[in-house]
Amino acid sequence: MRPRLERYTADTLLAPAAQVSVTRQQVRRVDVHWHDFYELVHVTGGRAVHRLNGAPGELRAGSTFLLTPADFHEISTESDEPLSYFNVVVDPGLIEGRLDDPVLSGLERTAWTLSDAADLGPDFRRLWDESALDRPGALGMMEAVLRCILIELARRCTPGAAQCRTRPVPREQPDVQKAVLFVDRHFREPLSLAGVAAQVHLSPNYFSECFREFTGTSFQTYLQLRRLAFAQSLLASTGLGVTEVCHAAGFNSLSHFGRAYRSRYGVSPTVFRARGNRTGQSANPPAVG
Repeated sequence: MRPRLERYTADTLLAPAAQVSVTRQQVRRVDVHWHDFYELVHVTGGRAVHRLNGAPGELRAGSTFLLTPADFHEISTESDEPLSYFNVVVDPGLIEGRLDDPVLSGLERTAWTLSDAADLGPDFRRLWDESALDRPGALGMMEAVLRCILIELARRCTPGAAQCRTRPVPREQPDVQKAVLFVDRHFREPLSLAGVAAQVHLSPNYFSECFREFTGTSFQTYLQLRRLAFAQSLLASTGLGVTEVCHAAGFNSLSHFGRAYRSRYGVSPTVFRARGNRTGQSANPPAVG
């Protein structure tokens, strides 16, 4: 039986009106999945292999990572000891609404990871305490502590570092930049040019022109390339069936997916899978030029 790509949603993990949720967890294995929220994790004990967008890495005490809705991952422990960690679920609006902040504007469309951030442990414990004790002003304090953690991650994820790539936010087209970010986060959902244009309060025709100028390609082409890159990473790094990969990447038709994939990569998804192309490449978006 093939594995399934699980999807976790914020509405099942966040209380009504809450934008942050904190839990302490112990796991031996977490199967491949993705979520429609941001997930912040700080490991407190144990060791595990973390396959992030298909690429393997190590988790140990002090490891910290922030995953976006564009990422998929799985965890498996290397010993009998479970992996212990703080797990913070963050509503997308809380982070994406602040990407115009100069400190946080380098947030890449894929995950931030730090192999050793043990000194952030007290901040995560403060998050946990505020969540568990339910004191007056707890939600405001949690958001403030979370912001401090994000700033620390931003400072340590320096431009050019292999583990945390960043890109500048274009100041001359902030609305289009936000639209590109929206596509990068929600490409697996049914999207239309008019719908995304409405997200940034622009007319479809004007948005189409601006989007092409900013990305170098049309909205539909960009969206399809984003989905194909994600699909290739799934095929290369998981045992998911081609049909499930098709739908997980946002395609509604298996035949359309097959034609698009063959046009982009020169072979069909089935042939790519049969050749055993497990490259460990990440689901990076098309380059913006």
